[in-house]
Amino acid sequence: MNERDDGFDWNDRGTFLRAGISVEVVVLLIGLGLGWLAGINPWSGCRVTPVSIAWGVAATGPLLLAFGVTYTLSWSPLLRIRELLVEMLGRPMALCRWYDLLLLAVLAGVCEEFLFRGVIQPWMAGDDAARPLAIGFVVALIGSNLLFALLHPVTPTYAIVVGLVGIYLGLVGLVDPLPDGGASPGQLNLVVPMVAHGLYDFLAFLVIAGESRRRDAARAGVTGIVESD
Repeated sequence: MNERDDGFDWNDRGTFLRAGISVEVVVLLIGLGLGWLAGINPWSGCRVTPVSIAWGVAATGPLLLAFGVTYTLSWSPLLRIRELLVEMLGRPMALCRWYDLLLLAVLAGVCEEFLFRGVIQPWMAGDDAARPLAIGFVVALIGSNLLFALLHPVTPTYAIVVGLVGIYLGLVGLVDPLPDGGASPGQLNLVVPMVAHGLYDFLAFLVIAGESRRRDAARAGVTGIVESD
């Protein structure tokens, strides 16, 4: 059950949205605080151009392919992930409008990339932040995404998948690096992973919500047949 005796109802659309928005705002505030401590301004790593948006959309393709494969395979650890996601998120997401899910996805893409790829990764990489073949960059890429994985502990397999997705997102921004003459030249453009992350989450949310609706409809159909008998 996702309902508690104190009146908190996870399956309430408003409660779910407020919880999701609050989590992402906290992530953003942590990013701002860590960025201030480290002397990093993540906003300087955001260069919004038609090219960066197009690269972000294109970078979503491999993520969706991986999602489709993992979502349809009958391997028990992946089946467990799917069941847990539908169980935990399916009902409240099914109650949301499409624009609610879009809002949550955009916030996740912006806030989480802001923290992990915009602050933690360059902080850990130091002078190697713009040198993807350097040891410092590789260590930062892996280290920041270990943290990213640990914050998604649905199952151990899910954490591994999230960590691999994070590594991918930590690289895709390099297809449109920040230009010379600006802040952090040569480092990844955060707009690319933000767009890819947000678009991927939005489409995954729609799939989870749709799966929950189908299951509810199937249960209602079975109940109707039983009652008619």
